[in-house]
Amino acid sequence: MASFGVPQSTLKEARNKLPPIRISSFLDPREPWVLVPNGSLQGFFDWVPENLRIGPWSAFAFPTMLFLIVSLYHFRPTDDDVDDYTAYYPNVYSKLWWYNITGFSFMCALVMYIAKYRSKGTIVTFTLVSWQVNMIRHGINALGPMLSDHHILLKLNHILRFPALMSASVTFTIWNFVLFPYFYFTKLETKEKQLNFLDFNFYFRMVQVHLCNIVYSVMNTLVAGSLPGRLNLVDEKKQVPPLLFDSEDLWYANAFIIGYGLFYVLILDRIGVHIYPIFSPRSNFVAATWLLVLILVYGFYWAWNWMMTNCWHVVTFEYSMVLNALITTMCYGISYSITKGRSSCDAAASSENNEDSTKKQT
Repeated sequence: MASFGVPQSTLKEARNKLPPIRISSFLDPREPWVLVPNGSLQGFFDWVPENLRIGPWSAFAFPTMLFLIVSLYHFRPTDDDVDDYTAYYPNVYSKLWWYNITGFSFMCALVMYIAKYRSKGTIVTFTLVSWQVNMIRHGINALGPMLSDHHILLKLNHILRFPALMSASVTFTIWNFVLFPYFYFTKLETKEKQLNFLDFNFYFRMVQVHLCNIVYSVMNTLVAGSLPGRLNLVDEKKQVPPLLFDSEDLWYANAFIIGYGLFYVLILDRIGVHIYPIFSPRSNFVAATWLLVLILVYGFYWAWNWMMTNCWHVVTFEYSMVLNALITTMCYGISYSITKGRSSCDAAASSENNEDSTKKQT
């Protein structure tokens, strides 16, 4: 569960008051569907309209989900042939191989830090799931040249290729251009709350998962998949473009996003964690909202294929590293400025209060 700038003391107090929810609670038919009061975990999701948190499902919800599941099964990939995926992995000790090693270690360390020092619940958010999928791909990419052809990890890496890039694209787009402006301008009544929320979003870990994740995903998916001389037998120095995504990759991405939507409905909805109410089964527009999500997935499928066809040569290892460094440094500077500005305001307010107290005493 994201804290959205809520003080850690408040979060800890809320976690200590959580109702006794066990795995058996999800299986016991005697338990109500919504396992927390008012369908909002400790009141953190009261900003979500009540009709999306509690009450009966829309008549369109179950048919929509059933249709999507049946469609996934019907259109499932039937070709089990696995290409020689080792041809697309960086050589051991090359700069891209070291990048994958470093990227995996860093991403793994950030997940462990968040789980230990922030909230374990965040690892099931779509943002952190995307981060972990890209983390896994970095790790397998590093192992790739040492694995035999048709190894199960190579197949897994192939399956996750477009879901990793798609999920990072969804996170980057939806958080930065939809959710962030929505919370900032509509749910925060005071300048202080807006400043706290702004500061929270420029924390190092938030910048990494909401901004830099897409850079890491592009580097892992497109840059590491575009290796000199690996597929070009005429000119070994010529850069070879990465493989375009195909209908199989699109199916894996749709299965990924639908699977997460079902996880939201069957688990998170029941414990009042409404981080993505677009998946709510209580909305009368549930069929339209789920369809909108799938359209978004197809939009990224088309956009990235266009990118790899027309502009892939622009995406290089060096440019990506510089872009990532600029994003991280710029956001750190903004966070530092916000912190300093807040300290100055607090000092000025404290000084005024002291002067007023002195005047009253005299």
